[in-house]
Amino acid sequence: MEILTSSGKKRTVLIVSDGVNDLIPLKEVIDKNYKTIYVDQPTADFQKVRHLAGNLSAAIICASDAAANDFAIFDWISQDSFVASVPLLIYCGNESDMSIAGEFFKRGAVDVITPHLNDEIIYNRLENSIRLRDSATFYEIERMLKELPSNIYLKDSEGKYVFATHYWHHLDQDNDPDWTIRGKTDLDIRKDKENAAKAMASDMEILRTGKGTNYIIEEKADGVSDYLELIKRPVYDEKGNVTGIIALINDVTEQQLLKMSLEEKAMKDELTGAYNRYFFDSYISSLERTHSIPVSFISADCDGLKIVNDTYGHLMGDEYLRISVLLFRTVMPENCEIFRTGGDEFLIVLPGMTEDIANEYIEKLEKESEQFSIRDCRLRISCGASCLSELTQSVKKIINDADQRMYENKRQRKLEMK
Repeated sequence: MEILTSSGKKRTVLIVSDGVNDLIPLKEVIDKNYKTIYVDQPTADFQKVRHLAGNLSAAIICASDAAANDFAIFDWISQDSFVASVPLLIYCGNESDMSIAGEFFKRGAVDVITPHLNDEIIYNRLENSIRLRDSATFYEIERMLKELPSNIYLKDSEGKYVFATHYWHHLDQDNDPDWTIRGKTDLDIRKDKENAAKAMASDMEILRTGKGTNYIIEEKADGVSDYLELIKRPVYDEKGNVTGIIALINDVTEQQLLKMSLEEKAMKDELTGAYNRYFFDSYISSLERTHSIPVSFISADCDGLKIVNDTYGHLMGDEYLRISVLLFRTVMPENCEIFRTGGDEFLIVLPGMTEDIANEYIEKLEKESEQFSIRDCRLRISCGASCLSELTQSVKKIINDADQRMYENKRQRKLEMK
């Protein structure tokens, strides 16, 4: 039976003869299941075959070559990671060769082959050597990956960790110097259990569907919030079955905080800190989709802003607007949203509140505004309220009703001042 790689090609074995031992019979045995490259020359020329290393599954050299010049070939192999990835077996043709086999193993050889071994034993030794070297290469790769700032981890088919290149402060390690992540789940090790449960649910979906995912989470541990980007992909076996998950975690806290800051600036009115008209339009669209009722709206207009601007200048006018928003924040409930929709016009959204409650807040605004003034100009704000209480109602129509009531309140104020 031919020994194939995952691509369906026969594995390739390099056989290097020392010019003394006849390895042709060994080549003929190996040819039955493998593709062989046979080099009948001393090891002085062995380095000439380095370019073949990427295609080799194993290499066999004679004990005399392996021991020559105080085992110099092992020093050469150890300095070349490309060649070192190929499992090396030593052909021991006699008792003298076998007497120094221990030295070969100390220096990195994975097995020996002797004359008169039957075919099955030779095949088994080759395959075991290849698997052993693959396993050793895995740990070498793990060691190298630890040098990267990203956290790279592997999970098995049950969502349990096989390895991770870094242990961050988000993990509960019990201050145990021998602690290992191997064999544990996210719920076993992560301090943020809510995110741990979400991670496991995500893993199970990948294992079920074979579809990877990317997302960013806020991880809270030890009073610190970090933002982590996770890139997860399924791992497949040679038959195409999902056998695990390989993932990359990047700390994107700095980038995420910057993004959030820019997004907030894009949504906020720079002068007053209230949400701006741009965000107002998207907020209303979202409100229409969610169908949350009741929700009340207070339309508010800063009376006398033109007088303040004309009398004291626009800097004082700006302060007048900032004080108005301060008044709103002082009186209104925490769950309200405040929007600056025009020059001196604002809209306050009160989720879960009826029109009667909105009017009560207007009364509080009127009373509290007596404590606010610019120079000798008392802060005056005209308001009107309306409520979205039925799903069939139009949000824009309700807001328009609040505007009309605000304008009516403004007209009444002007008449009272005459």
